[in-house]
Amino acid sequence: MAGDPRRFPDEESIDVPRYLSALRRGAWLVALIVVPITVTVLVLSLVLPKTYSAVTSLVLEDQSGATASDPETSTQRLATIQRLLTSRDVLEAAGDKLPGENADTLEDKVTASVDDVASIVEVKATDGDAAGAAAIANGVAGAFLARRRAADRERVARTRRDLEMALTRLRASGASADEIGAVRDRLAELSLTEVTGDDLQVAEAARPAKSADSPKPVQNTILAAFAALFLAVLAALGRDFMAPRVTGGRQFEGLTGLTPLAVLPATKRGRRRRAEAAEAYQVLAASVRLQLSESRRIVVVTSAHAGDERAPVVAGLGRALTGSGVPTLLVSADLRHPRLHKELDVPPGPGVGEVLDRLERDPDKSADHLIAAATRAHERPGRGELRALPSGDPSQHPAALLSGEALGTMFSELSHSEYRYVVVECPPLLGPIDGHLVARFADAVLVVCHLDRLSPDDATELGDMVARLDAPVLGAVLVGGTSVRYSLPLTAPVRATAGFPD
Repeated sequence: MAGDPRRFPDEESIDVPRYLSALRRGAWLVALIVVPITVTVLVLSLVLPKTYSAVTSLVLEDQSGATASDPETSTQRLATIQRLLTSRDVLEAAGDKLPGENADTLEDKVTASVDDVASIVEVKATDGDAAGAAAIANGVAGAFLARRRAADRERVARTRRDLEMALTRLRASGASADEIGAVRDRLAELSLTEVTGDDLQVAEAARPAKSADSPKPVQNTILAAFAALFLAVLAALGRDFMAPRVTGGRQFEGLTGLTPLAVLPATKRGRRRRAEAAEAYQVLAASVRLQLSESRRIVVVTSAHAGDERAPVVAGLGRALTGSGVPTLLVSADLRHPRLHKELDVPPGPGVGEVLDRLERDPDKSADHLIAAATRAHERPGRGELRALPSGDPSQHPAALLSGEALGTMFSELSHSEYRYVVVECPPLLGPIDGHLVARFADAVLVVCHLDRLSPDDATELGDMVARLDAPVLGAVLVGGTSVRYSLPLTAPVRATAGFPD
């Protein structure tokens, strides 16, 4: 907690609720990143041609069959063999025996590696066919061994000729028995070498692989999903740091000075969510009845921004009020972006726009007749009946229409109508002046804010705007909470006169 003397100045706490809220708000961004990347990787993994690999293992032994004892010498020989295995001559020899292959194609398909522990060289081949990969690995290894054995046989034969010629010269020159014996020993060793064979043998021949080496759709998709999720989380958190939002009711109340009467979830899907929202609106209706005296009836529902769920709150509050048998009229005074008629599924007009326009053009005309025609006032509302006065056709000059005397005349008529409560969809306070023009005639103000769209700076500005209103503020309804919460205010009924006399 800021200012807590028990905390060190450099101590930082992890604001887990903020991060969780940022991830919840950025759920669309996470989905926008994760889903396309994962689907793209999956499709590519399924569409790309399959590649199979096969390995032939060669083991290096000394002439006696034991593993080479000199590590340095063995390492050098293994490195030499590794280089020679992928030489041009070997690949050309292998390509002559492999159908459809040559040295150029084999350069991209064959690699050689040395085992870090054992004296083993591995020839790895890749191909679009499992049997083809095994044939290439075995073919390259076989071509190398054939060339190596041919070279060894030629070397042994040349050495044998040289030794036999030396032995003949020694006998003809009358050399000692020791010299002649030494040459005979070397000939015997050479014969032993021919018998024991080459010191490089095939330890394990390559076999066709049972599954493709690449691509691997399941593995690639899982890895892509985790990588995309990691990037998406970073993007969501980065977005929150660049454009922070109010995280909850406590922060909202601290920034605006408004008491949250109800906190509603962003989604209303599910029977449980709808039941919780209905209960919250019942509590909100009880709050309105407790705080407004008998002579106060016009409740203006405003917000910080357009699209802050004002229309659903107006409709929910209206249904809760009429559900308890209180005649209620819902009015849409938002002439720029009205949504109440969509929420109630009623025609957008005729409505407030037409009433104000007629009163402006004919000030002597009674507003009571116009309002009665638009709201069916000649029919006494039944118990629990909810009626609405929509916004009408969108006005090209809403500020001019709302700043005239006609708006005061209309609200004066509504304040003396048969409706106990008139709940008004008011334009937002941050932006055009429309919201302030409508709020002049309110008996009480209710503020609706969507936490996902409200920055701390906007919340502070909203608190300043609300403080300048003449009408008392009942509290706030917050949309976007993690769970439904509500409370009743412990205040006396509002009795102050606002806008026009009774």
